[in-house]
Amino acid sequence: MTVTTCALGPDAAGTLLTRLLGGARRRVEAAIYEVGPSYRWALVRAAERGLRVRLVLDAHVSDGNAATARALIAAGGACRVAGVGADAAHGKLLVVDSTVAVGTGNLIWRDAPRDPHLRMPPRGSSLAGTREWWVTAAGSRRLHRDAADAFDAHWRAGIVPPPGWGGAAHSEMPEVGIPVPQVAPRVLCTGSRRLGLVIGGAAVGAALGVLLTTARRRVLVTVPYVHPESVAVRDLLDRMTRARSRGVACALLIGGIPDPRDARRLAALPFAVRRMDPARSTSGHAKGMVADGSVLVSSANWSAAGLGGNWEAALRIEHPGAAAYYAAAWRRDWETGLPIEV
Repeated sequence: MTVTTCALGPDAAGTLLTRLLGGARRRVEAAIYEVGPSYRWALVRAAERGLRVRLVLDAHVSDGNAATARALIAAGGACRVAGVGADAAHGKLLVVDSTVAVGTGNLIWRDAPRDPHLRMPPRGSSLAGTREWWVTAAGSRRLHRDAADAFDAHWRAGIVPPPGWGGAAHSEMPEVGIPVPQVAPRVLCTGSRRLGLVIGGAAVGAALGVLLTTARRRVLVTVPYVHPESVAVRDLLDRMTRARSRGVACALLIGGIPDPRDARRLAALPFAVRRMDPARSTSGHAKGMVADGSVLVSSANWSAAGLGGNWEAALRIEHPGAAAYYAAAWRRDWETGLPIEV
């Protein structure tokens, strides 16, 4: 059996990931879009302890990524960058010893805050940060092999960090709040074949499409934003519409205020759509779907790149306990959400 742990950010995912990295004994392999100073030290410390540490970062201009690459290489680890002149390396995948972790957020404080004493809710402090979904799986040889193979292929496609890579790139950061209540992770025992790794934006889009096509009772979706003009996104929205027409309860929750043009299209959909409000909860950065008793936790945004050429990672979990955990989190966010204004 595989020990599967479901976790939410900001509630506990950062604490879970810090514990995972701190407990590494042999190797850490990470493919993460962005790693900042709040997690850089964990990778550096692992390398200094003599572990095999390999990190693939996206090539976007960022002081955080550049400084992380320099520090890790200086400590004896290895780093490559991907997405140079191409689609982004946008995954959130960790292979730590025999554990595989897949999530929706970057290794930065806003996406993955942690309790200072590494305590879990309700004992830990209440944390502010973006809403994230994470899952770890330990004990599945098949999943571990698939994740290791995917990471190796990604590593081979990367390049060493370019000389002079860096420079500060400013991007608008979402407001964050403190969701209430904050909940602890849920640990489940699952059969290995009930877990499936998906790599690549187009493959994630196809996996979402299958879940939508086969759903019979419910489809609950959360994503930071939706770009309906994208062909791949429009296909998913059409599938949700068809699912709704055959009696499936469908709803879409986005992470913040949409672009006015997108808002008009979202408001016209024949199923319920809301957006998260940081004043009532926090901003949403999770990319997930609950379909009946299955869950897909993904790094892919609903955009042309996210469901197209980006390097993305997702984990499908077929387990009613996992579905119940993420569905309950989705409903708490839905209840504090607001209608789409046009």
